[in-house]
Amino acid sequence: MQTLYYAALVTHIIGLTILAGSTLMDYLVSKKFWQQLILDRERGVAIQEAMARIPLLMGVSLILLIASGVTMMGITHGVFGEQLWFRIKFGLVVIIILNGMIIGRRQTMKLKKIIASTPSISVADESLIKIRSNLNLFHIIQLTLFVIVFVLSVFKFN
Repeated sequence: MQTLYYAALVTHIIGLTILAGSTLMDYLVSKKFWQQLILDRERGVAIQEAMARIPLLMGVSLILLIASGVTMMGITHGVFGEQLWFRIKFGLVVIIILNGMIIGRRQTMKLKKIIASTPSISVADESLIKIRSNLNLFHIIQLTLFVIVFVLSVFKFN
């Protein structure tokens, strides 16, 4: 049983790391996207198309994270579920997931729609400025939440 627990723990750490790393990668690549969109629309669109696979990677890592977390809870008979650090961590992970699905996805879809329907992009367009600002805030919130989750996972205070 202990070997299964450690395998689930390693898988859990890998899932969380990939999810956080994918978020960081999405943030950095989106910064480049906005720079290129200003200079050359076609290059910006190419970067946006390359970013299309990032949500798939996030989905796979999320499945790893959830499956390994459920496995560890089953093996330990939910002992962590009673601890304050775990409850906070669990709540933050739920917020990360919901924020990604609701805010991040919605803003990305709005951006894709504008780019697909507008042959000439003006970065001074208020709707683009708002989307850019929202996505920037979204990424900063996500990355901050991930740092808090990592800290909680390491220090496990009660």
